[in-house]
Amino acid sequence: MENFMTWETLLTYTTFVSTIFMVVEFTKELPIIKKIPTKYWSFLISLGLLIVVNIVMNNFKWEDIVLYALSSMAISLGSNGLSNFNKKGSVTNE
Repeated sequence: MENFMTWETLLTYTTFVSTIFMVVEFTKELPIIKKIPTKYWSFLISLGLLIVVNIVMNNFKWEDIVLYALSSMAISLGSNGLSNFNKKGSVTNE
């Protein structure tokens, strides 16, 4: 289990998006979080995790904070797209 998820695996876009999707889906029904729109919650989670990953990997630079925010927007949109895809793909019988 120690190699299931590492800081290095979080450096890839696909793993990061999947992780954000997982965390958001797991936490979005919590009473305090429920009041925050999902797209903003996923952005905050993404930005926080992106900063932490860069700190742990010794890549963090304050001058890159704008790039972290822009990347977090793209990651958030990708993560929310997974959720929307799951909802749009369902078939209803009328």
